[in-house]
Amino acid sequence: MFQKTIKNTFMLQGKGLHFGKNVRMVVHPAPADHGIVFKRLNIKGDQAYIQASFKNVSKTYLRTQLTNSAGVSVITAEHILAAFAGLGIHNALVELSEAEVPIFDGSSRTFVKAILQSGVIELKKKIRLYEVVKKIRVGSSDAWAELRPAKTFSIDFEMNWPGTALSKQSLKMPIVNGAFVREICDSRTFCRKSDVVRLKDEGLALGGGIENAIIVGENEMMAQDGLRYTDECIRHKILDALGDLSLVGRPILGKFVSCAGGHGLTNLLLRESFKSGDIFVSKDFSESDRNKLPGFDISRADTKNIFR
Repeated sequence: MFQKTIKNTFMLQGKGLHFGKNVRMVVHPAPADHGIVFKRLNIKGDQAYIQASFKNVSKTYLRTQLTNSAGVSVITAEHILAAFAGLGIHNALVELSEAEVPIFDGSSRTFVKAILQSGVIELKKKIRLYEVVKKIRVGSSDAWAELRPAKTFSIDFEMNWPGTALSKQSLKMPIVNGAFVREICDSRTFCRKSDVVRLKDEGLALGGGIENAIIVGENEMMAQDGLRYTDECIRHKILDALGDLSLVGRPILGKFVSCAGGHGLTNLLLRESFKSGDIFVSKDFSESDRNKLPGFDISRADTKNIFR
């Protein structure tokens, strides 16, 4: 099988979650081995380009921030990265008029819909994978993230917010074929009700509200038009993890498991995995891998929640 990119350029506009600025985003097709690259349109020259790589992750508090060697950043990249990974898109150029990727409804659904409407094409270069061949874990007894060898790509996540309506949620899911599109991509971000004022005082979540986030209180969870899933929050954690894991630059054949993890632990796990040098082996994609990874053989039924 071959690397993929989008067929046609598309444009989206929306506000950023944390800075609240209106952003114009244009996504272009890109050649093989280009990877996912962001370009800041308000920065001149080569300094405008930021490669989507785990090595470029500079901040992980409530978002994934990517920063190049010139100090130029892209904020809240995880949701569009998850959309690319879930659809098996390996190459694209994402132009932004501001530093932050638009939040839209707080999920990846708007990005997935735009990519599917744009169309997807194969390029003349075969896919290479990173296969997990050795287990590795980072973190503490209370919060950790782990990679394990596995026959298919899957994500297992558990979280516990005692004293809130969310309480404890867990989900184990193979992320293969159209599973991301069907069951994960429309899950929205969330935050504690008690944190809303504090975050705005810190200059964050300035574009946040019930229209793009689930607000978790002590006895209720508030969301525009109600929850899409009873376990929507843990599904969103899986969405974020997929976006952050995609920063290795290739599909991963293995299992990601996390308890109370987030952007920081996922990035630390990738850094430690490559530092170790024996966690991954590089291999060519084969036809037998087709049903082991996301983005292949997506059916019309998989997209019902996108085009409803």
